[in-house]
Amino acid sequence: MYILIIKKRKEESKKNLKEKLKKYRKKLRDSRIKEKLKEMPLNMNKYLSNLYTGGEIKKYPEDFIVEEITPEGIILEVSKCIKFKDEENWKGNYIHFTLEKRNWTTLDAIREIANRVGKQRKHFGFAGNKDKYAITTQRVGCFNVKLEDLMKVKIKGIVLRDFQKTNKKIRLGDLWGNRFTIRVRNPEIIGEELEKTLNELCKLKYFLNYYGIQRFGTTRPITHIVGKFIIERDWESAFHLYCGSPLPYDDEKSKLARELVDEENFKEAYKKFPRCFFYERRMIKAYMETKNYKKAFLYLPPYLRCMFINAYQSYLFNEIINKRYEYGFEPLEGDILIDNIPTGALFGYKTKFASGIQGEIEREIYEREYLKPEDFKIEDFGSFIGDRRKLVEKIYNMKYWIEDDSYILQFCLKKGSYATSILREFIEKKIK
Repeated sequence: MYILIIKKRKEESKKNLKEKLKKYRKKLRDSRIKEKLKEMPLNMNKYLSNLYTGGEIKKYPEDFIVEEITPEGIILEVSKCIKFKDEENWKGNYIHFTLEKRNWTTLDAIREIANRVGKQRKHFGFAGNKDKYAITTQRVGCFNVKLEDLMKVKIKGIVLRDFQKTNKKIRLGDLWGNRFTIRVRNPEIIGEELEKTLNELCKLKYFLNYYGIQRFGTTRPITHIVGKFIIERDWESAFHLYCGSPLPYDDEKSKLARELVDEENFKEAYKKFPRCFFYERRMIKAYMETKNYKKAFLYLPPYLRCMFINAYQSYLFNEIINKRYEYGFEPLEGDILIDNIPTGALFGYKTKFASGIQGEIEREIYEREYLKPEDFKIEDFGSFIGDRRKLVEKIYNMKYWIEDDSYILQFCLKKGSYATSILREFIEKKIK
């Protein structure tokens, strides 16, 4: 009897210790996440003009139209059919088509199309992501998919057209850029003052080449912080920030599910998350199966895994713009130029630093973050070489027209640039 009592007490003591360690770990993790959220708010806060119109965008999907421009300069206009010439010696492998979508992300739309034709998502390729809350067009390529199956696809908010038989694969970056047609509703100024302000703002030839909010998460902008945790190899905090950590802008259903994640009640969290939270659900399920936070991330598609590190790189690039702003964006001694425009570093394991003032800015941020080249070589996850990006970028064919209580902007941008980085110059009030 005495031995049984001792054994029971040991088991209880072990259980209590385990609970205490769990609580301590949770407290430490929550503290790290809270600290990073405070330290790393979105950092697009410089402007080239003191003027603004105010107003709102994206009230309806029709207010934000993004039409892809092909490498050949063809604009994939909404609702317009374009006859693309088939390859004469088609080998039967690749088919390209124009995807026009409304209220779909590019990845979700392609995943649904793949399901309808009985193929995996990896059979499809595209040149660039397009906004969800918008009407957008883009070319998509697919491999080993029957044309007749594609032509039968009927999905609400999605149109497939302009089919072309070809022997080429579409890869990320296979586009010139995009044409944007954006309605700004209810500007704060009207009449002659609005027209005068728009005339001045439309004289902007360049804009600050910030990565826009889409890079960090339009409704939940924390992707860059998840990337920072991954760079630090803090997989537990990365997992709980992405799948847990309810924030003020979360809806009630997802908020409840995120609270359950933080309580480590993963089974209930998986049930409570709405099905549209596809990747959170996949990661939670993976963790329940593996009990390993890093492996949960490895269940995501490679493209999505890269997104976290890319967002962190983008956040630091925006920091570089903010520092360089003090010196202006004309070429300085030591700058690395592209098209005679100064560039900033996208940090990676082969970062090429500028020299002069620009180099000092880059090294200051790099050292502040305690970065090392090997941080960007993440075992089983991905390697990120680094790059250079223009600090300012050119605006093409900017024009506007006024309609009732709105005005419409239309302009073209090269690939990799964000329309929201221009719109902020128009609609955001500059705080002095």
